[in-house]
Amino acid sequence: MKSSPVMLMMYNEWRRLWHARIPVLLLLVLIVLWAISAIAAHHHWQDHARTVTQVTERSLHDWESQPDRHPHRVSHYGDFVARPIHPLSVIEPGILDQSGHLVYLEGHRLNSANFNPATEATSAGRFPIITPAMIVQWWMPLFLIMIGYATITGEKIGGTLAFMRGNGMPAWKIATGKWLALFIPLAILLLAQALLVLFWIWGSEQALVRLSTMLLGQSLYIAGWCLLVVAISWSNQQLHSGLLALLLCWVCVCIIFPRGLANVSQIMHPTQPRTEAEYHAEIKLKAIGDSHNPDDPHFATFKSNLLKAHGVDRIEDLPLNYNGLLMQEGERLTTVVYREQQALHEQQLAKQNATIRQWLWLSPALALQYLQMASSGSDLTHHLAFIRQAEDRRYRLIQYLNQIHTHQVQRHDDKNTRVSADFWKKAPRPTISLAALDVSQTAIITSIAVLLAWILLPLLLLSRIMHRT
Repeated sequence: MKSSPVMLMMYNEWRRLWHARIPVLLLLVLIVLWAISAIAAHHHWQDHARTVTQVTERSLHDWESQPDRHPHRVSHYGDFVARPIHPLSVIEPGILDQSGHLVYLEGHRLNSANFNPATEATSAGRFPIITPAMIVQWWMPLFLIMIGYATITGEKIGGTLAFMRGNGMPAWKIATGKWLALFIPLAILLLAQALLVLFWIWGSEQALVRLSTMLLGQSLYIAGWCLLVVAISWSNQQLHSGLLALLLCWVCVCIIFPRGLANVSQIMHPTQPRTEAEYHAEIKLKAIGDSHNPDDPHFATFKSNLLKAHGVDRIEDLPLNYNGLLMQEGERLTTVVYREQQALHEQQLAKQNATIRQWLWLSPALALQYLQMASSGSDLTHHLAFIRQAEDRRYRLIQYLNQIHTHQVQRHDDKNTRVSADFWKKAPRPTISLAALDVSQTAIITSIAVLLAWILLPLLLLSRIMHRT
């Protein structure tokens, strides 16, 4: 059976690359680097997963092992929650190392995540870990440039391109054959990675949807680079000029624009340091009401309304423990203020992301990173969803303890009272789960749109160049 001109062009390109030896060696180096990154990322993920499991089990054991205690002491004893991680984060860990993965829940405070490996690492360990996602995002395009920069230029220099065109070979068939020769080997690597990862993550939440989304983004990204390599190689008459043009594109797309956009967004919408945010929260709390000040207007009004509602004149005559009621009101006010501060922080982060998304078309590498992080559940949106779940659990738990303080502790012997440990085992401690992929819908849609444009622009450039030659 006679092969089509496109397939013959693809086979001839593979034959040329094979005889050149260097492209084959580069491909082998890429595979080895990919394998090393997968092993390192898997080891890193296992450490993280082990920490999450250990903290969850230890936290449950310590909580239920508490003896009879005063409820307010239990609220300061606190509780730990660990951020759930998706197995797909072995490909793209995202901000897991920077954002932290443990939150300490206690009364009167809204704590951020801590114990993040990035701040705990030694100076030798501060180099970013090479991940499979990084291989696709940075190194695969660079290896592709070194392999394919001469794909058309070499044909021009040798006179082969003019011979093929003179014999009636359409330009689009030549370009398609060259593009397939570059794209298919890399697509096989991406598909092999996806199949291996599928066995690893099978049974996890939204495994197929998340992996398919990541694979789609990676395929679009690499397809765009292959088109760009063919287009620039066709447009240049000399090998070195095409190579320099492609390397300049790689530096801008993969390094300069992502870092520049991140810095610009931080300058335009800076976030407050946590210590400064806590200072403002404390100032606002004192202005709203201080439960430790007997002359505080808010709590004086609270006390007056409470006595009036129960038809008594003294707090000693209340059927409930006034100290517990005071704790409930204080926790409510504290939570409102700290949640406002958290909302302001999230607004600034949202503005930073919105600024980056406006210029995301400058860097398809950054768009791919957004897509991979969202797919693996390791982006900012998933992290904030975890923080909100943890805060909801904290508030419900503390107010439950305050309810026990109100109903189970007598005011006249408040400090010496111990409540049965059975109450701690009944406390509301809802499970923290990984947010659904839908929470990152905006980032995913924007990234896919940018990656589609990343294919369209080189395609238009290639079409224009072919019509001129």
